[in-house]
Amino acid sequence: MATTRINPVHPNKAWGAAQTVKRMTDYFKDPAKTDGGRLVSGFEVDTDIITESFMMARDDYHYTTGRNQGDNEVLAYHVRQAFSPGEVNADTAHRLGHELAMELTGGNYSFMVCTHIDKSHVHNHITINAINLDCDRKFRNEIGSFRRVQRIADRLSAENNLSVIENPALSKGTRNRYNTPKKRDGLAGIIDDVLTTGHPKDFDDFLKQLANAGCKVRQRDKTISIQPPGAERFFRLKSSKKGLPVGYDEESLRRKIADMQTNIQDDLHKNEAEILTAADTKTVPVVDAPPAQKAAAPIPAIQLKPSHDKKINLIINLENSIKAKDSPGYERWAKGFNLQQAAETLLFLQANNLTDMDALTHTAASKKAEYDALQKRIDTADIRINKVNILQKHIGAYNKNRDVYSQYLRSKRSPKFRQDNEKAIATIEEAKAYFDSLGLERLPTIKELREEYSALAQEKHNCQQAKNEMRQYVFDLQSAKANAEILLGIEVEPANERTQKKGEIDVS
Repeated sequence: MATTRINPVHPNKAWGAAQTVKRMTDYFKDPAKTDGGRLVSGFEVDTDIITESFMMARDDYHYTTGRNQGDNEVLAYHVRQAFSPGEVNADTAHRLGHELAMELTGGNYSFMVCTHIDKSHVHNHITINAINLDCDRKFRNEIGSFRRVQRIADRLSAENNLSVIENPALSKGTRNRYNTPKKRDGLAGIIDDVLTTGHPKDFDDFLKQLANAGCKVRQRDKTISIQPPGAERFFRLKSSKKGLPVGYDEESLRRKIADMQTNIQDDLHKNEAEILTAADTKTVPVVDAPPAQKAAAPIPAIQLKPSHDKKINLIINLENSIKAKDSPGYERWAKGFNLQQAAETLLFLQANNLTDMDALTHTAASKKAEYDALQKRIDTADIRINKVNILQKHIGAYNKNRDVYSQYLRSKRSPKFRQDNEKAIATIEEAKAYFDSLGLERLPTIKELREEYSALAQEKHNCQQAKNEMRQYVFDLQSAKANAEILLGIEVEPANERTQKKGEIDVS
């Protein structure tokens, strides 16, 4: 038996879009929950850079369609698929999760499946990109789509000799996924999401994140009550038959948050120790005080193990970081992060034989030019596709109404005939005016236009596919160049306002 649910993921106001996706997917990929990462797989996405892939697809979608819903935008969809304890092993559960996601998306959307085995019941966390692979359409989460997810999961369970809930909601008082969820259960789900994806640093931060998620928080006489979205009443943070389930009282939540922060700090110290052990700090230039070098200076080499094609992130500028000044813990983490990115940058440059700054600058510029040229071809195809659509619409209207227009001319433009056929005549005149504006020697046939449209669509698809294939390499080149300039102390012109705001390399 597998129970399911599907939830849209919106940008968290406090973190932004990228951090929202990163925090969620990092939790899902947790090696301690996924057998060391073995039970993590992706479709049309590298799970190591899933956040970057989702954000790049999002940028392409905004650019291609011009649509941007702001804070109401859906970044991804989270599907949870849980199995009865002892009924299925982890590998089978993972396979069923992949099959569920593939059938739900039709293979048109990238997704990641993470199977958690840390609980008594094996369960899948499926992250589906809201943007399709062509970056021109969004996943339709229609009303009742949760029932579609359930039907697919039930059929897959039956095909694999697993139990399925029969005749749900017949037993009085029994709650299952087919019943209308109660508001307190919805609140419990919101609390779970905040804890698992928000990683609140303390209880006050937890309450702020609940407020950002749309809940109202009330504190009276040292009692904290929460009103979830759509509910008419407040629920006290205490366990009772009429309140929240066991484990959702204030004391338990404070303990969970404290334990989570302890684990996070342990992980940070562990990662920092591993980074310092792996890299020779004498070889890597110090980020806080980079030595002055000429632009053509060779990039220093470092002897480390291969980077395993890890994505290169921009080094954090600690001198101008307000967050680093206000938070010693963040500053300590950022120094370790910078050291790791410096090592990854040097490994990337060595692997691509770009250890000379001039060669790196030239390659980064040429590849970016190729990338931009592909985007121009896509834009040109889009413009022509739009014109073909308009021309096809006018030719179709002209062919449909030209007999009426011929009669209008034979009537010597009779006002009464025009009044009786105003719409058809206006359509013809609009089409003729459009044809004259194009200066066509002859009108193309509908067949010719359809053939041209097909060729343009194929051209756009091929360019988009080539662009997708080289996107990560271009991104890494731009990031490596920016990091190398920081490491060598090379003065560069200020980035444009968009890059400064996002802290990202512009490969849109």
